[in-house]
Amino acid sequence: MNLMTKLVSGFATLTLSTAVMAFPVNLTSVSGSFENASGGTNVNGIGTSQIRWGNSTGYGQSGYNFNGTAPLPQSILNNDPFTIGSLTHINRPVTGDSITGVDLAITLGFGASGDTGSSSGTFVFAHNETPNIAPEVTGQEFVCTAWFIICWDGYYADIVENVGDVDDQIWILDQYVTSTSFQLGNNLYTLALLGFEGDIDTFLTAENTDTSINLITRLDVEALPVPEPGTIALLGIGLLGLGAARRRKA
Repeated sequence: MNLMTKLVSGFATLTLSTAVMAFPVNLTSVSGSFENASGGTNVNGIGTSQIRWGNSTGYGQSGYNFNGTAPLPQSILNNDPFTIGSLTHINRPVTGDSITGVDLAITLGFGASGDTGSSSGTFVFAHNETPNIAPEVTGQEFVCTAWFIICWDGYYADIVENVGDVDDQIWILDQYVTSTSFQLGNNLYTLALLGFEGDIDTFLTAENTDTSINLITRLDVEALPVPEPGTIALLGIGLLGLGAARRRKA
């Protein structure tokens, strides 16, 4: 009886010791690439972390950069939202067609208690590269108000043309995870893509400037079933019976 108790107790301890606490989890790697660009002239960088488009007017092309969070590894302590990297919009005065949308495919690596796992997902962005047609004063002209053979009275008025800069707009159309779950120890994790930091859907970038914004995600966790003590005891009894049978045969 003491032998069985020791065996069952030892098996229970071994089983429980394999269960990994849900947190902390280490974020060990972050990579991202732009895919599936819609429209655009002279688009390059598909499949990389930097995409460009348009014909430069002397200031370079417009585009996006993705930079993963650093330094790594980064310890995720709970299921609160955390930053996986930043999206930078590079707004330049270009000619030709702009893209109207693009996907950012990300892959994250995780580790905990000697186990490793990964998950991938996609942010879907829409882009509006607005034409620069804002009213802008480009000079002055004299407006005559009194004529007698020649103009002898008047005033100077501003010349206004629709050539001024207009901010470009970027927003998230949708966000979805293409590979949601991975297992570390006895826990199943799900990656949830949340969007831009600050719970906003869109942001603007002025002409000839760069704007960066963080991308946020969250790890949801579910503990996988662990054998109950009764099941462990039955298994221990079975092991004892198997050992006794072997002794009788010997």
